[in-house]
Amino acid sequence: MLFHLRIDEQSAHRMVNRRRSGCSVEGGFFNLAVKEFGSVEEWKKHYIEVVSSEEMQKGYAKVVEWYGGKEKYLSVVNNPISKEAAESYNQQFDNLLYKLAAKKVCSPDSSEVRELVSEYGFLMKQLSQIKKEHGLMVAQAQYYRNEKIKPMIDEKYGNGTAEFFAQAFEAFYKDK
Repeated sequence: MLFHLRIDEQSAHRMVNRRRSGCSVEGGFFNLAVKEFGSVEEWKKHYIEVVSSEEMQKGYAKVVEWYGGKEKYLSVVNNPISKEAAESYNQQFDNLLYKLAAKKVCSPDSSEVRELVSEYGFLMKQLSQIKKEHGLMVAQAQYYRNEKIKPMIDEKYGNGTAEFFAQAFEAFYKDK
């Protein structure tokens, strides 16, 4: 089922204003937008074009499915968690990934690894406020295999951990 979340001009303005309220005028996002696109208006045009693309719409459809519906997805997007809560989740994810990296000598399908992946998936479900985490976790496994991401993961958690994380997530979620 494909959900259409086409971004119209009014929605784009709301998104831009939401971003603007979280950024200082002196620096950050809007200076980058002006530097990259020449003006905020040109960035808005680019943004609308990108989020309206067929590829992006397919991505939105997957995400909406994870949330269990368009309204739930939009509710979460419009009511993000606090900075403090996000930092707490990030610390928990980091701790879990270090524990998972320590299990690299185990099979990705071992009970010790499965327990950690289950906990990671539960946290991801809580943070994201999604109905079912399966699709998100399979996407996370693909993320760990991304050629730009893989070296950063391996540098932080140890050589070969990105692939191990991907295998562990896939092993856990293959039958779900």
